[in-house]
Parts: sequence; structure tokens; C-alpha cells
Amino acid sequence: MPIKEGKDIEIKLLDTLSYLKEQGLSPDEILKLVVKSLKVEAKGEVKVPLSVFKNDQLSSLEIIVKYLRENLLLTYKQIAELTNRNEIALAVTYRNSKKKLEAKFIEEISPYSIPVSILKDRNLSVLENIVSYFKDTFGLTYHKIAVLLNRNDRTIWTVYQRAKKKKK
Repeated sequence: MPIKEGKDIEIKLLDTLSYLKEQGLSPDEILKLVVKSLKVEAKGEVKVPLSVFKNDQLSSLEIIVKYLRENLLLTYKQIAELTNRNEIALAVTYRNSKKKLEAKFIEEISPYSIPVSILKDRNLSVLENIVSYFKDTFGLTYHKIAVLLNRNDRTIWTVYQRAKKKKK
């Protein structure tokens, strides 16, 4: 990109930031808008990193909703569209997750992530969808999936067997 174009972009960006401040948005709100647009709209497919599953206080759905709400700054309506779930139920799930774990998730680099679109299949539970995704897509062992999701090996085996029965 030529230097002149870079300067033009910088000027437009500064003008936009000034406009947003004039409209009453705080610097923190502006930053949240920028982060949201970079993380969600640029990527297309919304994914949840596996590092957020490194806790034993929350259910799988609570983890996903909390991550989407706090880290990606999605609304309940957006989360509902992505997961094929009710907005009110998601709001309750988020409120419960906040009671159990107040801290925001810290993202770590992982070779695996979960596309939120797999949760649209309501015939399977959230955990069944996730386990099936890892088993069928990557061919991971039950033990590896259990380690990634911070669950017991036997739980993962049972969940996968239930999911297989439901798919038939």
C-alpha cells in the first residue's frame, strides 16, 4: 500500500473515532466495537477456543455462552441465531455462568477450536455435539477429547455412544 493511501486511511480512521466520541461513546465502548468487528465479522465462522474449557465449574453451554457474550461481545439475539436456541434461555444461562465464574476467559493458543454452528443440531446435547465433532472430524481418541474438554474419559465415551444412537 502506498504511503499516501496509508495516510488517507489514518485520517479517515481518526475522523471516525472523533465522530464516535462526539456521539457519546466512551473509548472503552469504541474499543469493544472494534474488537467485535475484527473477531466476528472478519472471520465469518464464529469459533470457541478450547482453552475456555479449562474449568470444572461451568457446563459446556455456560462456557460457550459466557465466551460469546464476554469475549466476542455478541448479543443474546446473535448467540441465539448461531446456536438455534432461545434468547431468554441464553440470558439465564449467562447469568448462571456469571454467578459460578465471574472472571473473563483468557484465550490461549490451541490447535483446535469449536465452530459454534455445530450446536444448531438440537437433536444432540451441547456436549454430544462437541464430542461428535472432535471424534468424527479429527478422529481423536476419547482420552484426548477428555483432556481437551477437561472431562472424564468415561464421560466422553458415554456421551459419544449416546450421540451415535441418536444419529441413527
